Amino acid sequence: MIDYVDPIPPVIQMLKPLFTQRIYGNLFPPNIAMPAILIRNAGGNGYTRLQILVRANSDIDAMQLLIDVMNTLERNASSIQLRGAWIEKESNPLPDRDEVTGKYEAWAYMRMEHLEA
Repeated sequence: MIDYVDPIPPVIQMLKPLFTQRIYGNLFPPNIAMPAILIRNAGGNGYTRLQILVRANSDIDAMQLLIDVMNTLERNASSIQLRGAWIEKESNPLPDRDEVTGKYEAWAYMRMEHLEA
């Protein structure tokens, strides 16, 4: 049996050298500089469902950055420091607005397969 490993730190570690924006895990801290990227676990059993969320000053900027992150994850999943990692889109990106801050955001789910799930 393989022990469960939190996939968020390895995903963030892979993305950080590829993006100039701040990348957070699980929750945005208060008063973030935008644009910003959030990677969090959204469930899954035997796999990991990632929610990718981007906040920006415009809905178009949020969507474009989200799409860039999604494409980067799909293309570079084998670089994530987890055994047998691969990622695919589970939903199309959706524009939104955060109810608390009023900031534009975009989000999507991605399915991540890895042995430690």
